[in-house]
Amino acid sequence: MKLINKTSLLASAIALALASGMALAQAAGYLTLKEVEVEWKGKADKKMLEVEIKTGQDIPTDGKSGAFGYAILTDSGNNVLVLTTHLPIDDSSYEATPSGFHAHVLDLKKPTDACQGANFEVDLENSGKNTAFDADYKWKVDDNEISVKKVPVGDLGDAGVESVVSFTLKPILDANKKPTNLCVTVVDQA
Repeated sequence: MKLINKTSLLASAIALALASGMALAQAAGYLTLKEVEVEWKGKADKKMLEVEIKTGQDIPTDGKSGAFGYAILTDSGNNVLVLTTHLPIDDSSYEATPSGFHAHVLDLKKPTDACQGANFEVDLENSGKNTAFDADYKWKVDDNEISVKKVPVGDLGDAGVESVVSFTLKPILDANKKPTNLCVTVVDQA
């Protein structure tokens, strides 16, 4: 078991890059990370990841708090596990009602001009090719805690967890209300 808290030293390059873009002073309490627990269970191709995130306030599940989520960063921005809500965009077969929460495995990239000021942009093309993009992972929100269990580590490129972050998401939509760009701004990290 690995416990990450606010006093953890961040050794990875991605964590250092994220630290410069955080907006802690402006963070809503549910985007403030208080404690993160990461645990691996099983061995070899049966290895599973479990993550528990505790926040500063209850996590809104009414679907009215905008686009936000929590990301478990692995593999230098590739195969990133996210628990997110971004209504009214419907890109998952497993969205919870009414919150819109669901899980994805995404790839991130350097922000394009459409996402100026963001820390990352979702690589929509490569993310859509990932077989775990629309995964039915077992996640749960309970007051100020969100957790996910039984995530096959193989879905994450067999990579370790580099960092856990909260984020806001700004979708850029086309005339048909389909996302052309998804801009990711990191709010807090553990």
